[in-house]
Amino acid sequence: MTRNTHLPVRRGDVLELPAPVTQPAPGEPGRTGKGRTAKAALFIGAGLALLSAFIPLSAQEAEAATLYVSGGGGGQGSGGGSSGNGGGYAGAGEGYIGGGAYVGVDGNGTSNAPNGSTWNTSGGKDPALGSGATAGDGETISPGTGGHGGDAAFSAGSFSGYDVRVESGHSGTGTGPGTGGNANFRVTDTLSGGLNYTFIKNGGALSVDIGTLNATNGNVAFTVDNTAAANVRIGTLELGDGRTFTLIRDNSGDVTINAYTVRGEAAFTGDLNAAGKAMNFYIPATMGNGETMLTVDGAADITGAAVNVGIDGASSLLQVGDQVVLIDAGTLTGNQANNAANGQGMQGVTLRYLFDLTTAGDQLLATVSGIGPQVNEQTKALSEGFLAGLILANQGADLVAGQGMRQAVNAGGNGLGAFGALAGGWSRYNTGSHVDMSSITLLTGLAYGVDTAPGRLTLGAFFEFGNGSYDTYNSFSTAASVNGDGDAYYLGGGVLGRMDFANTGPGRFYAEGSARIGSLRDDYNGGDLRDAMGRSANYDSSSLYYGLHLGTGYLWNVNEKASLDLYAKYFWTRLEGDSVTLSTDDPVRFKDADSHRLRGGARFSYAVNEWVSPYVGAAYEHEFDGKARATTNGFSIDAPDIKGGTGIGEVGLTLKPSQALPLSFDLGLQGYVGKREGVTGSLQVKFEF
Repeated sequence: MTRNTHLPVRRGDVLELPAPVTQPAPGEPGRTGKGRTAKAALFIGAGLALLSAFIPLSAQEAEAATLYVSGGGGGQGSGGGSSGNGGGYAGAGEGYIGGGAYVGVDGNGTSNAPNGSTWNTSGGKDPALGSGATAGDGETISPGTGGHGGDAAFSAGSFSGYDVRVESGHSGTGTGPGTGGNANFRVTDTLSGGLNYTFIKNGGALSVDIGTLNATNGNVAFTVDNTAAANVRIGTLELGDGRTFTLIRDNSGDVTINAYTVRGEAAFTGDLNAAGKAMNFYIPATMGNGETMLTVDGAADITGAAVNVGIDGASSLLQVGDQVVLIDAGTLTGNQANNAANGQGMQGVTLRYLFDLTTAGDQLLATVSGIGPQVNEQTKALSEGFLAGLILANQGADLVAGQGMRQAVNAGGNGLGAFGALAGGWSRYNTGSHVDMSSITLLTGLAYGVDTAPGRLTLGAFFEFGNGSYDTYNSFSTAASVNGDGDAYYLGGGVLGRMDFANTGPGRFYAEGSARIGSLRDDYNGGDLRDAMGRSANYDSSSLYYGLHLGTGYLWNVNEKASLDLYAKYFWTRLEGDSVTLSTDDPVRFKDADSHRLRGGARFSYAVNEWVSPYVGAAYEHEFDGKARATTNGFSIDAPDIKGGTGIGEVGLTLKPSQALPLSFDLGLQGYVGKREGVTGSLQVKFEF
């Protein structure tokens, strides 16, 4: 039989665990090798061995295996024998974790280490001792003194799919026995998937820290044996899904649980101590008036507990007087810290309830009081995301009526021509709070110009696309601020036309218009808006958009090189509503959002020569609507809007590289102040066939 070996464990290693074997009980006191069998044991680490959270464990292993973490047993005194052996083992009882200094044995029970020497697996010296002596983890001990059992430790971020047994080592026997090794178990995030968790303190010290214990995957037995409450600590115990959690206290064992989260119906077997702790009850959509969440068959102490109530967003509305039994105990003692004055509950993220939190007999009750459910004012942030879609669609309309129209007229100057326009930049829209939008919009199309009796007629068709990323910012007088973000894009097309009438005086009048239609997608993430389960409120919406613009103006030829364009334009854009279900299960209905804008302004151009023409302009625009209305469960959500005035300034340069080429460019810069603040840049291209 191959001798057992010591192998290093590195982060990312995978343990291939063999079939179960016969072996000594973990943490058992050290003995000589006689009578012990170990057919295929894998010894790992010593001294203080650490199994990282990054060792993956397969789902197949998780179905039946148990993780053991045990301190080594102390050596016998006054008789020699082996040094401290034992140690925790992972999986079905094969791979040892820790265990300190131990002697390997073969299948016949014969010691592979000479009597009176040590197998030091912690990297220290390997001293030769007198006959019959034992040594612990790298230490030199007088003959006849038992070695100290090695320590064992397990640490992970999250760990799931295994039962767990952790115990400190037994101390040795005889005169001058060694002390049992310590055992440490730490899961900083979530421990889940096991059905049996056992923690035993023997001769060595025991320390257990669990961030969150999820007991919703099955009926869980949690055993503490001879432990102090201060040494076995659980940050949050999660109960629910109709499962039973059984707390077993052997030999006066105890545990500290700092918070309880109950999601739906659950049972607790044993005595529940929630005095001074947080208790979070989350009522699922399947529960309602008159139902019970947590049943405790023993005593439940809720003295000074902070009780919070949340409701699934998909639940039917609770009415005034409706009641939910939060705890039904064998014996209920104490009163919770909060009562009707501050016992508030949230349905998803959209509705708030005022609950009377009272005790009656051995029950803790939550009764809807006040005037029933009220809209959470923070839901305005959801409408800010939908409004961002209307903002992006409006920017597309600006491109069509501005740079796009000018390039179409120029492209159709000699018959048929292609044109394109591109704009991008950053803007802040003051909505009561504000939306910051970084975007790019573009269009490309064909235009045809023809002379008619009234004047020059230009007609065109175009394809358009826009994409934007936005951030929303909302502050409230009685609630925490909510910031969100998202992405939106649109894809569509349209037609445009312009009539430049015959000259009247030093210039000419013109009239123009456009119509467009397309689809807009909006992906919103409300990172600060969360339900009682900690889920952020997100949604995806898809809406049809359409709109038109009408304009008129007078182009005054000041002289041969200078011209002044005086104009007025009206814009209408509609973003159709959509019904969405938030990631928190809340239903939200966004209504149609309309924008009605009037803009008046002037643009002065000067032809330096036949290749270069700079221009400068100013305008004022007023938005008469621009409101994003929405409802949830029949209740209206506070509606943000972009109604108000904005001043616009622009500068630019028109370039024609060569008279021989039917190609020209327009570079522009636009600035905004007022309801809209920011700056955009534009590029326009014209090609004549």
